[in-house]
Amino acid sequence: MSGPVHAEGRRPRPAPAAQAEAAGTADPPAGPGPLPELPEALLSGYLDAALATLRAANPGELPGPLRQYQTWTPKRLRHPRVLADVRRTLDLDQSFRKAVDERVLDEEEALARLLRAGRHAEALASGETPEAVARVGLALGQEGEAAVQAAVAAAATGRARAEAAAVRSALAGAESELDLARERAEAEAAGARAAREELRAAREELRRVERERRTLADRLEGLERELAQSAAALRAARDEAAATQRRLGGRVAELQARLTESQRSYRALRRSAGQVDPVVAEAVGALVRDLDALRRATGLAEDGGQAGGSRGTGGSWGGPGTGTGHRPERRSPLAVPGGRGADDPETLAAWMGVDGVLVLVDGYNVTKHPLGFPDRGLEDQRTLLLDLCRRLARRFGAEITVVFDGGTVGPLPTRLPLGPVEVVFTDAGRTADDEIVARTNATPPERPVVVVTSDNELRSRVATLGATVTRSPALLGLATAR
Repeated sequence: MSGPVHAEGRRPRPAPAAQAEAAGTADPPAGPGPLPELPEALLSGYLDAALATLRAANPGELPGPLRQYQTWTPKRLRHPRVLADVRRTLDLDQSFRKAVDERVLDEEEALARLLRAGRHAEALASGETPEAVARVGLALGQEGEAAVQAAVAAAATGRARAEAAAVRSALAGAESELDLARERAEAEAAGARAAREELRAAREELRRVERERRTLADRLEGLERELAQSAAALRAARDEAAATQRRLGGRVAELQARLTESQRSYRALRRSAGQVDPVVAEAVGALVRDLDALRRATGLAEDGGQAGGSRGTGGSWGGPGTGTGHRPERRSPLAVPGGRGADDPETLAAWMGVDGVLVLVDGYNVTKHPLGFPDRGLEDQRTLLLDLCRRLARRFGAEITVVFDGGTVGPLPTRLPLGPVEVVFTDAGRTADDEIVARTNATPPERPVVVVTSDNELRSRVATLGATVTRSPALLGLATAR
């Protein structure tokens, strides 16, 4: 090539050799030496300037090996083969080398002045990168050798610092991982200790359970022995009860025979005298009551024909000599009016209108019902209930007995005249339920008995005696019924 290669639009700048000649130096400029062996990172900037010069030069001014690359894109120019050709041309072609140097020096004038003055350390300290210093140092040739060496040293120092920082970071990470591993190990050790404690506690619990199991097994054996003894005692009691029932059966048969004989004598006396001696009638009544009591105690069935003959002389409530009506063997509940329920207030009103009916009221069961007077004091509860029963007794003509628990009540705690209502306070140790059952059982079976209670156990007990049962709201509902 006959002349230097310049970038388009740039002012030509004398090469370092021309500057030396202008200064009066006698030595002619030497040819371009090979590029020094530098790290790729430091050489890349100078090669980028060479590629920019390649793209900006006229095709006729380019060295032959590089003309084929002028139209290539910057990305394709970065191919290793292209970079190798450019580097080789820089080593061999002085004109192309000068063009690249001028381009670098034009772009980095301030940095070039510092490097010519030997102030490369100041340039690096001011923030210039080792890559920029190396690029300008290569463009300065021999003047920039010291700057290139300083850039290499700075780059090496930077790499060493980066590696040291990486090592420190890795060391910190390793220490952090070590701390985490230590913490995990301590947590696992604590977990192992806790597991051992739990295992020890579980073993102790297992031994305790085993001791309890043996104790329960011994207790079970004892209970089984007691059960066997109880079963044997029960069988003996049943045998004794059967023997007693047989003896009672014989006694009942004897009494029946005596009763039959008394009835024959009674009928004979009536035929002969037309009336019954009161003493004989009383004896017959006593025999009848004794026979009924024995039958209820033994559970024996009563012969229908004899029953009819034996009570043929009773009155309406079973008294001797008071009438000729038939006395039933067992009390029967009153019928529920059609279309109503047993707990309907109107049903209770109909039952209260039955002749001779006895109404037994479970006092506190009625007053403490949610529809009663549960928020009032006991005396007010009794007063309100007795007032209601007094009005109902006068209205329907029924006999009403109200039974309260309380053997320690003392004088009658009410502010109302009782009239036809009887009030009973049970003795200590006796409940109102037991009193109602006893009065139901003592009432002659031909007399209807109505029990007012919501206590299911009491309802069941009096129902087996043939009583008519209704719940507390039925009585409370009559307080407003007309």
